[in-house]
Amino acid sequence: MAERAAQLAGAQGIEVIRATDSAEIAAAMDLLLDRRQQKIFILSGDGTVQAVVDRLVSLPADVPQPQLLVLGGGRSNVTAGDLGGRGDVLSKLETALQRWRDGAALGVEVRHVLRIEQPPAPARHGFFLAAGLVDYAIRTCHSDREKGSGTLRAGSAATLWSLLKLVLPAMLGQYKPPLDDLRIEVPGRKVLAKPARLLIVTTLQKRQGLFNPYAEEGLGALRFTAVGARGMGFWARLPLIVTGRFTRDMDVRHGYLSGRCDALRVLRLSSYTLDGEEFDIDPARPVTIRAGSRLTFLTL
Repeated sequence: MAERAAQLAGAQGIEVIRATDSAEIAAAMDLLLDRRQQKIFILSGDGTVQAVVDRLVSLPADVPQPQLLVLGGGRSNVTAGDLGGRGDVLSKLETALQRWRDGAALGVEVRHVLRIEQPPAPARHGFFLAAGLVDYAIRTCHSDREKGSGTLRAGSAATLWSLLKLVLPAMLGQYKPPLDDLRIEVPGRKVLAKPARLLIVTTLQKRQGLFNPYAEEGLGALRFTAVGARGMGFWARLPLIVTGRFTRDMDVRHGYLSGRCDALRVLRLSSYTLDGEEFDIDPARPVTIRAGSRLTFLTL
């Protein structure tokens, strides 16, 4: 796919920059920013988008921000999917290039980034943070892929296979993943009766498809869900959580806290993934997650 995308761009006389690691991504962004590039098309997975975003929000206020078209070239493509860049990405790239050549306008959407603060460490930025059970599941999938190259390790069914191996024993009570006991503090909201074992936070809108695991409650740029419920009660309600159908009894007293806010505070957090990238941190220091800078994205 990458080669075909490069051919499509090259046919329009557009420079193609390939970057395969963090150093190359940083160098590519520095080059484009030095040129004051106004539009950047990105074909990549979520981790690369996170690295690009982290670089952009570090720019001085007087440096113009480029507009980004994000097309999913990775495995999950959560960010691209929220911005209409998942599916037949080569066709979408061809359409975007055609519009650019013809001088036709692309759609524009603005998103806040997540800003994750744990002083004195530098803040990190991205779009989807997972902690607790979801973080553990993502790391399990990563670990399984590193162990081999077969269909169930690296193929299209690899993620589903890894999750089934994790979820089924957990549902049957045969395995308890080692998870942080998190305290989640959201201004104006009650605290969970039990420590949270699952936390997801995003600034993405999740307006497409059934996956929308957030309650429509409160105001703010962040969408979050924290769950302290355990056992079969949690697993039985998981389809409701995933689709955002929180019932009246899914409240803080029963271990559920979800909705919108502008910032939240997390205590006793030792690890999380941000757009699929793994981070291990000091659980003795609180973490604040808030809405950060606003970036402009191009859409089809």
